[in-house]
Amino acid sequence: MLPLIDLHRHLEGSVRSSTFLDIAHRDGHPLAAAPDPRNALVATPGTPGGLLPYLAKVDDQIGVLATLPDWHRAAQEAVDDAFNDGLDYVEFRFSPYFIQQQTGLAPEAVIDAVSSGTAAASARTGLPVGLIATILRDLGPDLALSQIRTFLTRRDVWCGVDLAGNEAGYEAALFTPAFQQARDAGLHITIHAGEAAGPESVRAAVQALGAERIGHGVRAAEDPALMDSLAAAGITLECALTSNTQTGAAPNYANHQIHQLLAAGVPVTLNTDNPRVSNTTLSHEHTLAHHATGLTPAQLHTVAHHSVTAAFTDLQL
Repeated sequence: MLPLIDLHRHLEGSVRSSTFLDIAHRDGHPLAAAPDPRNALVATPGTPGGLLPYLAKVDDQIGVLATLPDWHRAAQEAVDDAFNDGLDYVEFRFSPYFIQQQTGLAPEAVIDAVSSGTAAASARTGLPVGLIATILRDLGPDLALSQIRTFLTRRDVWCGVDLAGNEAGYEAALFTPAFQQARDAGLHITIHAGEAAGPESVRAAVQALGAERIGHGVRAAEDPALMDSLAAAGITLECALTSNTQTGAAPNYANHQIHQLLAAGVPVTLNTDNPRVSNTTLSHEHTLAHHATGLTPAQLHTVAHHSVTAAFTDLQL
């Protein structure tokens, strides 16, 4: 049986729809009165518009979770959902500063609430969990340094650091000082790239920021030389079949760039990205990979092996 490992799962996109509605009813939030709350929480297949409408499904309702106990609860439930799907290991990434923007909660307190929630659920279920701190690219490089300093006040919580947001907003090289501090602290690096922007975004993430893994990265398939360098360096791409088709990063399941990437020897993993928003599970993504995308059993075995070796912790499975 192949190991089920999710290395690219946003906590903000993993909060249960039922939890959003429960808290909205508790607090009298407008979501509770929405005629079709699912439309506000889940991406509609085939909806045009690309990445930004998809991200709105992740971002727009985060303020519903207005208290630290809400985030503690959401973190526990996210681990439970991963366990119930049969996962062997999961890494959750989240942005304490984005949550602060939406709720006013102090980033340090958010980190504590989420980490204690995931730790409690991990201990109860036995499911190993890693946490990745996400830097908001859209806040710029100066505030990236502030974010890193905050993350490092709780260094032992994290296994890695991520950069997420508008790839076209600020070039990767501007964030070099922040990610140098992360590497100096012994944290692993994964960078969102090659999703909304092209191969040059992936190349910059590796060269300027020292990325060991790339979030999505599917547009690397447009550049054979880049694929060769990724393969030679063992840089792993965190693909998400459903999310990639919903955002327009991939044309559809059957023609997903994972075919070209695997053929070029690039390490590739399967992930959910935002399981609530994409209305998916990792086990379903593996089923889609075979039946909709057309990966062979041998290729699925290779992808599962990549997930083990690319994890930001030593796995004993």
